[in-house]
Amino acid sequence: MFQNIRQVINAELWCVKNKILVRVIPVPKPYSTECGLCLELDGADGDRLEQFAVENGMGIQRIQSVK
Repeated sequence: MFQNIRQVINAELWCVKNKILVRVIPVPKPYSTECGLCLELDGADGDRLEQFAVENGMGIQRIQSVK
């Protein structure tokens, strides 16, 4: 989960550029967020995305599988 839509878009673009399969989805109901959107991707790629987010000053909260 991200703090705002701009961060979601930047993270999604970074994933596409790095050939990571990603989907923008609504934040699951048990969680709340300021922007209401999050990214869904494979767990192994989540580590890479989380590192990118931290390096770029994005406030991110990682949610493990909610299915």
